[in-house]
Amino acid sequence: MLSYSEIVMAFDFVSSGEEGDNHAWICRDSGEIVYFSEVLGLDERRGQDIHSPNCVAVPHRNDLELGRELVFDFIDEELPDKYASIRDIYADPEDPEGRFRELLQARGVLDRWNDYKAGRIRSSLMTWCQARGIECSGE
Repeated sequence: MLSYSEIVMAFDFVSSGEEGDNHAWICRDSGEIVYFSEVLGLDERRGQDIHSPNCVAVPHRNDLELGRELVFDFIDEELPDKYASIRDIYADPEDPEGRFRELLQARGVLDRWNDYKAGRIRSSLMTWCQARGIECSGE
């Protein structure tokens, strides 16, 4: 059985780059997580049949709607008056996440954002694991 922290580490690895840059697979039979990144020169696939039905690709945050969708869900709930400002921030490719965090810090809601994000990620990953028969402890 994998711990939640192991699964979120794999999820963070996959989500740390653009979709397709980093990959991780959970091997249900062995309980191992296998990592691969051509960008980083990391390849743990040796000896692992990642195409086996027992290996499941860990999703990217966008696969679980935990990218921009999550940002706008939070804004809808917490700062609806800032929706247009956030939309403009994300329309400009120059560090939108940094500017978003700066705005949250200035409004005094950065901790609420961090808690909201962590809760949604946890809920989504636990649902994802359950749907794929991956046992996960809540740690």
